[in-house]
Amino acid sequence: MESPAEHRNTIFPGLRSWWWLTVALSIFAATAAAGMTAKSFGPLAPELALDIFLSHGRNKVLIAVSEAIHYGLGPAGALVLVLMICGYLFWFRRRPVQALAFGSVVAVGWLASTAVKILVSRSRPPADVTGALIAETGNNSFPSGHTAFAVALALAATLVLAHGTGQRLAVLAAGSLFVAVVAFSRMYLGVHYLSDVIGSVLISSAAILAWLPVWNNLITPRIFTLPLIRRFEARPLHQR
Repeated sequence: MESPAEHRNTIFPGLRSWWWLTVALSIFAATAAAGMTAKSFGPLAPELALDIFLSHGRNKVLIAVSEAIHYGLGPAGALVLVLMICGYLFWFRRRPVQALAFGSVVAVGWLASTAVKILVSRSRPPADVTGALIAETGNNSFPSGHTAFAVALALAATLVLAHGTGQRLAVLAAGSLFVAVVAFSRMYLGVHYLSDVIGSVLISSAAILAWLPVWNNLITPRIFTLPLIRRFEARPLHQR
């Protein structure tokens, strides 16, 4: 039987079933296959038309926002942001398991995109055609790492930090808007195709969906066999 602390650190108990792992792997595999199909069209894929359209008459404000997202959510900036949130949960909220849960959800969703980048190895949209504002080279276009990180961050906040249906819906809505802005910025800069950012949403979400049964069924019960964690998490909130 779960202790109150274990129940509190279960990530969305409705996603405990191992059947979700099958669903997640199916989505993951299908999206990776879609990425390979998109790659087969070459750099002048039909969807390049959207990037070209967005490159016409770029707005200075949108350029500034897009570049801020590019650098702020790049590998270094994203890592610092996650460490800051986990540090807050650990040191100030005194919730080490919640910090680990949050960090693990973000890491799984983010790193999954890196794995698929290597697997698909799709070239970037041609910079001379899109008028790319950021120098991005290499065969790492599908999926978008920035968008995948935004999805992972939004889902971690929804599943780990938010409580209750109303709060989760509000956080999910705000997170969805955040993801849409990040996805748009990647195409606005001319460094990703539409399928790259859509693929990021699916890949990151599927990876996290696969992770939740593992966390809920295997990791959480074992964490709470550690005496220090059991004593710490069992303390009333006002004593932390």
